[in-house]
Amino acid sequence: MSAKFYISTFTLFLVLCVGTTASAQKLTDDSATKPDERTAEKLFEEANIYLGRKYQEFNKEKLPYDPKLEAKTKKEQSDLAAKNAATLSARTGLTGEDLYYLGLLHHLANNSDSALASMQQFLKDDPDGTKAQAARNVVVLYAVKRDQLSVAEEAVENYKRHQPQSADDRYKMELLIADGYLRANKDEQVIDHSRKMLEASKTFAISNKSEMFKRDEMLLKSGMILAQAYVRSKQKQQAIDTYEDLRKLSLSYPSGNLYKQATIRLMYLDPTYDVHKLFNDPTAPSKNLPPEILATQWIEQQPVKLSDLKGQVVLLDFWAPWCGPCRYTFPKLTKWDQAYKGKGLVIIGVTRYFGHGDERSLTPGEELVYLKEFKKRNHLPYGFAVLDSTVNDFNYGVLSIPMSFLLDRQGVVRFISAGSGEAELEELGVMIKKLLDEPAVTKSDSEAKEKE
Repeated sequence: MSAKFYISTFTLFLVLCVGTTASAQKLTDDSATKPDERTAEKLFEEANIYLGRKYQEFNKEKLPYDPKLEAKTKKEQSDLAAKNAATLSARTGLTGEDLYYLGLLHHLANNSDSALASMQQFLKDDPDGTKAQAARNVVVLYAVKRDQLSVAEEAVENYKRHQPQSADDRYKMELLIADGYLRANKDEQVIDHSRKMLEASKTFAISNKSEMFKRDEMLLKSGMILAQAYVRSKQKQQAIDTYEDLRKLSLSYPSGNLYKQATIRLMYLDPTYDVHKLFNDPTAPSKNLPPEILATQWIEQQPVKLSDLKGQVVLLDFWAPWCGPCRYTFPKLTKWDQAYKGKGLVIIGVTRYFGHGDERSLTPGEELVYLKEFKKRNHLPYGFAVLDSTVNDFNYGVLSIPMSFLLDRQGVVRFISAGSGEAELEELGVMIKKLLDEPAVTKSDSEAKEKE
């Protein structure tokens, strides 16, 4: 956390979809003799915005971060929530949304038993809508804490029968339940709920294509819990298949990060496993086309779109001039370009402005000159695509370099190379030749594929 700024760390598992007005209105003190007649929503809102309002005050006063002050402020928020919950509980005949806001106040006050009871009472009539779905999230959270896993499972099933729904919420609820069964050493139930986690993660990936980091984290965590449960229940092959499924997904997104992490875990599970057989699997190629490569500047390469390169085999090499392992791959890349350029191979070195080179700071203009000189000095025959942002890295899930993506003649990612090891580069060379040996795609073939 910044030394000068306070950031609200209050993240309620459910309150992403609470739907209050959350206006930062000035809080007023009621008279001690006058009954507090504010609505349940206003009582909750006062407590809910307390932490953020205080942090804004600290920022305005430019107070340095102090963990003791943060703990004191959070305690104040909890006490305020407890006070407002008591005010609301004293009223007779609470029904509907009053119970919902009472449950949220108990949550802020860290009163888990009362939060669970209030939300269960609110949901008694099986309501629909945003607040009801948020309440079901709360029920799962606290039911799992109390080891009432069947209650949590029932809440998730009810969630799936109502709208609106969020794949992110479903994932979080299934994660809580899977973790509960994991602690209870009930592998069959862990397998069931981690499968549902994985299903929710895949749904999230479809509708949240811009959230690469979160998508990969959800998929990997789901896969790890599922694979662990399979291994514990003597189903090692199913664990291997789980990681292979993630590796197939990494090709379809594409995501170098997901591919690398899933492969590492697969090799840890079975060091003798042939991780390259995936690329000989005829069912592995996806119909998804990868994102276009964006560039602010092209170096010795005419501006081009991947869609224009259909019919050729394309190697996208993500690299940086300061990266030692990247330089290790240059002789191989040069050799492949010289041997296969006339047969349909196109290599594009994908990089970006980093603001430095040869241990000195560079402006974008200076760095462009530096990259041109670097290319010439290292006798690299293929072109570069240079961008002034991390968009290409983000689109391809590139968190480490070197990282290469090999596209077949139909424009589909068929191979990911994560590193500069001899075995990895050798397999990349084999795949280049294999894809070049595949028949070229005619325009009519391409159009027929797009209609499928």
